[in-house]
Amino acid sequence: MLSYLRENTGNWIIKIFLGIIVVVFVFLGVGSFGSKRNDSVATIDDESITMKEYQQAYKTLVDQMRARFGKNLNDDILKALNVKQQALDSLIEQKLILAQADKLEINISEKELQENLVSIKAFQKDGIFNIDQYKRVLSLNSLNPEIFERSQLNSIRRQKVRDLVLSTVNVSDLEARDWYIFKNTKTAVDYLLFDPKDYADIHPDEDQLKTFYDENKDKYKSEAKINAVYLKFSPEAYKDKIKVTDASIKDYYEQNQAEFKVPEKVEARHILIKLAQDAEEEKVNEALKRAQDIYAMALKDKDFEKLAKEYSEGPSKDNGGYLGVFEKQSMVKPFADQAFSMKAGEISKPVRTMFGWHIIKVIARFDASIQTLAMASEKIKKQLEQQEMQNLAYYKAGEAFDAVIDGDSFEQVALIADKKLMTAKEFDISGKGLEIENNEGFAKAAFSLALDAISDVKQLGDAYYLINVVKKIDPAIQDLDLVKDRVLNELTLKLQIKKAKEDAQLVLSKKTDEKTIETLAKENQLTLKSTKLFTRNSNVEDVGNSPEFIQASFSLNEKNKIYPEIIDVSSKYYIIGFKEQKYPEKTEIIENLKTIKNEITRSKQSQYYQAWITELKNNSKIHYDPEVLN
Repeated sequence: MLSYLRENTGNWIIKIFLGIIVVVFVFLGVGSFGSKRNDSVATIDDESITMKEYQQAYKTLVDQMRARFGKNLNDDILKALNVKQQALDSLIEQKLILAQADKLEINISEKELQENLVSIKAFQKDGIFNIDQYKRVLSLNSLNPEIFERSQLNSIRRQKVRDLVLSTVNVSDLEARDWYIFKNTKTAVDYLLFDPKDYADIHPDEDQLKTFYDENKDKYKSEAKINAVYLKFSPEAYKDKIKVTDASIKDYYEQNQAEFKVPEKVEARHILIKLAQDAEEEKVNEALKRAQDIYAMALKDKDFEKLAKEYSEGPSKDNGGYLGVFEKQSMVKPFADQAFSMKAGEISKPVRTMFGWHIIKVIARFDASIQTLAMASEKIKKQLEQQEMQNLAYYKAGEAFDAVIDGDSFEQVALIADKKLMTAKEFDISGKGLEIENNEGFAKAAFSLALDAISDVKQLGDAYYLINVVKKIDPAIQDLDLVKDRVLNELTLKLQIKKAKEDAQLVLSKKTDEKTIETLAKENQLTLKSTKLFTRNSNVEDVGNSPEFIQASFSLNEKNKIYPEIIDVSSKYYIIGFKEQKYPEKTEIIENLKTIKNEITRSKQSQYYQAWITELKNNSKIHYDPEVLN
């Protein structure tokens, strides 16, 4: 299969497929595509998951990751997201749900399946289902109608089971009201801050320094380092070997029409009267009156550009409010809706957005269109050239890796590949000391190898690498003289934190039921600070996002005025006292009741459905091969 792909690198479809194989081959591992290809990788009761099903699920997830991360996709990201486990879990859940569909005798009629298929946009031309388009899309994805339709049928059955399970989830008005009040109640506190950086008079002596160093020697080891040699296969190295034909360009153009659609655009100017999104009604009306006066002047044939320069409060003011040519999706919705409903030369009445009131003048409109093949050919050519270079680089790296598997030395591999063996001198896990486009990725790949081991093909940026570790240097404890500045800084900070905490505890110990936090501040000659009102799920200004601080703040009230413990937020210590609390208005609750009910319903449904899936798993005998996830 790989030989066939390598020999047919002139076909752009093969190249895109090869690009997918690069990720799957590199990240699933060579062994996964060998002896286990037709084996069962997992069983759920008596139902099997085949290697083919697993590979397809994995590939689908990798494709989704490619769309999200683009060229940044690498082994570390896939491991961090646990994609292999996700793929297996997804298949297990699908099998469990289909088993429930069988028990519930949920079946799909031919008519229902047909309605589902004709509604899929990928199979439509000009909004209508097209059988040729249907066959073409399936063919490009290596599917036949029978396999795809069976997959869709099972997907509909699973959705029906899900709908049935979730139909029991309900949220009452009272539950929604209580949740809205809980989420939107605001509180503010007064506080005393004990910040370690304020203790600048702490200076450890030599004895303290040596004692601290002796107690923490393991912290001051040098970094482990590696020496490596490597082969680099860069796409640019194969530029002269690539030739894209007119037929390939035309083929790509015809198969990817959506890519060449040019959306409707508008060219416009605007005048902005700024207004805060949560401004009071009086302020809103004042700003609207100013905007209406400017609108009236614009209608009297006054020069719109001059009016913008004089009155606009937006960043485009100096350019006469000129916004250039833009698509609808690039502007906030109220602005875009208005601008795209106007004719060239028209001026709008004031329109409010999150930024304030806008008066819009449309200069010109540009209808949606599709780029012709002639217009798009140069871009397609460059894109296909890049894809071909990328795949040829991978092909060459794969040839070199074949030689590694055959047992050739790395020097022999370099000769076979007609590549110069590159040397990476000492570097640590961070990649410091390397001069490679992805230092950190290279270092992580190298550090995962045993001494004298040769890596498989690693993609770092656009290039592919084979890495051979030739030397490993273990960490060693460094003398105090070499790390003295670091030891001094860490000991000083430790003592500052200790002193700040002790002072906070001392002040809090003077708290009594009769004292307020203002009294504590005065008695100890401390500066009392205050927060603005904040909710349970917001950051606290000048404090940050501290769940402990927020939870403690909401526990305070008129009777319980000072929190009984000091609060540690990133090694800063706080004593907090009640200031005020504000509940949402009844009218606000009523206005938002429907939205909050929907929000809670979605959350409860997600939790309930996941609990149901977990219960199914617990009641089933599930076994899988751990090697699949290695």
